[in-house]
Amino acid sequence: MKEVLAACGLSLPEGSEATPLQHVAGVGDKVVGCACGEQHGQTFVIHAVAVLPKYRGHQLATHIVSALLMRARSHGCSKAIVLTDEHPGFFARYGFTLTPADSIVREMLLSRDFLRRFGAHTHYMCRRL
Repeated sequence: MKEVLAACGLSLPEGSEATPLQHVAGVGDKVVGCACGEQHGQTFVIHAVAVLPKYRGHQLATHIVSALLMRARSHGCSKAIVLTDEHPGFFARYGFTLTPADSIVREMLLSRDFLRRFGAHTHYMCRRL
């Protein structure tokens, strides 16, 4: 999974004590896509969604995110959030809506290191599960 994230220019935050959840897509024995995040109480935070360039255009990301959200729901999450600086339209298809970014600090108490990963053009999006 780390290889797919690295190939797509993504990484995961280090050292979190939250419950991690992930889902991968494979072709044969090769991982070609993944989505991962972590559970904070009843809220699930999506950290990364990645599909290797050769395998894009086949709705793998759609299936991976759907499975990840179902997994979060089965773990007791009632809400999902995502910070994205590139693909707000992709997450909007799943019912995520833009939410004021200042509410993420109050609501999630996420570390500044986590928030520093994202630039000034970050969109904070939220949805009920």
